[in-house]
Amino acid sequence: MKQSIMSLSNLLFFLLDEPRKPSYYLLSRYTFKEGIGMKKWLAVFAIAVTLVAMPSQSEAQVSVRLGLSSMTGLAGIEYQTGNISLGAGPLAGPIAVSARYALNTEGNSLWAGLAFVLNAAEVIEDDFTVKDVPQVGPLVGYRIDLNETLDISIGGGYGIYLGADADLNDTAGLLLDISIGYSF
Repeated sequence: MKQSIMSLSNLLFFLLDEPRKPSYYLLSRYTFKEGIGMKKWLAVFAIAVTLVAMPSQSEAQVSVRLGLSSMTGLAGIEYQTGNISLGAGPLAGPIAVSARYALNTEGNSLWAGLAFVLNAAEVIEDDFTVKDVPQVGPLVGYRIDLNETLDISIGGGYGIYLGADADLNDTAGLLLDISIGYSF
């Protein structure tokens, strides 16, 4: 708490004291929570706004998903229009962002998707420093409708760690989607 108040006061000091610095420099330097920068929060917010404002030609649905998922995190949102859905949510630190294509718009359906997980793993550099790297990869699975508003999604895949050195680290890992969704 004390650290976040100090960061906020430092940010206000720089905003008032150095107006010639570009705002993107200020945003990249400060964090809301240790390890999650403002750029990442702004990216997630921009994706959420895009999901809500995206026009569709079919009936669009927004659903809340809970579970262990590289697609929508532990608790995330998913926007579905037609056969395509986009999702995002936190995954115990990393942020999961995804897109998936379902064969059927309603009812039980096979699906295929692409997941992008920010800060998915810590890797060791050549100089033995540690950095966080994202993971990206395809998933396939099956969605089971329980009723009009509830569904279960089960799937898996394998994703690579972007920027991981093969000599010092694992270069890929498992991606899972086991979640229950409530549409409204």
